[in-house]
Amino acid sequence: MLATPSFSVNVKFKPLFSSDTRYKHLWGGRARGGSHAATDYFLFLITKKEYFRGLFVREIFGDIAGSLFQDFKDRLNVQVEAGNLNEDDFTINESKKTILYKPTGNTIISKGFKSASSKSSAKLKSIAGITHVLIEEAEEVDESDFNKLDDSIRTNKIENIEIIMLFNPPGKNHWIMKRWYNLMPAVSSVGTEIEGWYRASPKTNPDLLSIHTTFLDNLKNLNSKTISKYHQYGDPESPMYNEDFYYRDVLGLVSEGAKGRIYKKVKPCTAAEYDALPYEPFYGLDFGFYPDPVAFAEHKRHNNTLWSKQLIYEQELTNQQLAERIKLVIRHPNSPIYADSAESKSIQELIDERLNVYGAVKGPDSVDFGIKKLQGLTWYITEDSTDFWFENQEYKYQLGADKLPTGKPIDKHNHLKDEARYAVITHEIYGGGERSTGRRN
Repeated sequence: MLATPSFSVNVKFKPLFSSDTRYKHLWGGRARGGSHAATDYFLFLITKKEYFRGLFVREIFGDIAGSLFQDFKDRLNVQVEAGNLNEDDFTINESKKTILYKPTGNTIISKGFKSASSKSSAKLKSIAGITHVLIEEAEEVDESDFNKLDDSIRTNKIENIEIIMLFNPPGKNHWIMKRWYNLMPAVSSVGTEIEGWYRASPKTNPDLLSIHTTFLDNLKNLNSKTISKYHQYGDPESPMYNEDFYYRDVLGLVSEGAKGRIYKKVKPCTAAEYDALPYEPFYGLDFGFYPDPVAFAEHKRHNNTLWSKQLIYEQELTNQQLAERIKLVIRHPNSPIYADSAESKSIQELIDERLNVYGAVKGPDSVDFGIKKLQGLTWYITEDSTDFWFENQEYKYQLGADKLPTGKPIDKHNHLKDEARYAVITHEIYGGGERSTGRRN
């Protein structure tokens, strides 16, 4: 006769034990009890008579030892000490991080998406027959790695396969948010909107169970000092006050983007609205190959308003291929294209392809000057310019020791932003004047 563990489950997590959805999200703020509930659930499943093959997975295999694997052993020890389970019924392999429940043959194995901290991809072998997956810190997992795992999990042993994901709130542009959630502006306790933060609600999806919790849902398992500390993070009068940590890690809100974001007031417009604008277009070009992409966009400007539309954002394009791509997407072949003047050879090769290319104006402090110019404009970007919007969220200033922006941009996620800077500054000064394949000062 099988032993029967007894669980005291937080009411918030009870749907985990009864829902048959494929995807189950346990997420939110710190100390919410998500890992505890998930490993309790796996202990519940492995000790049932029904067929069960579980998989613990994290970005790096070695990190499982101190997290999911240890958490599961802690849950087991509680049941053994209570007399509900027999420790001898389990075979635990510490090196391979596997668990066998001998009365039924049900097992749990452990894998990593990456083979080591070098982030080299690992092949997820020996996962045939897996019925339940538990992913910790799912926000660290690449979408492509998740998709490969999701596509590989299949068995005819049970009706419903489950993938349980534990994660802290990622940023607005993270693939988890885009795939499964709608975002609404977060509102404070006094009813005012919290700038730069969102509350996430799951999209209508019969295959998703989303359980969002915070420390406030787990108070009975926390001591008074921990509870006080979490409240102090959100108290402007406390020496522990940390607004970003409080909103993201305590309340489980979703951030607008990286702290120190350079462009905060860009607005969306539709492609149809952009196309209907009666203003002459001009173009910006930032050269790239690999890993940096080439970025090419069309712009329109009237007085102090700028409109932009992404046209090319691709890796590994030769200048010959780039010229052909530009000819395919450009609707106004005689309009000026302002390109990075540091690439004079590339500019000349595009000119030789009968493209109307000009070297962008660059001088002392040109990056800072161009950023301030763009920040001073009312700027619209078409909704379908997905890479433009990603850069808008992720292009940021370096942070100082005080965790505040320094005013020095990080040279990353800025390819379309750079071409826009080249285009706006040079078009304003020269308006398509004298062609230059070199640097203008």
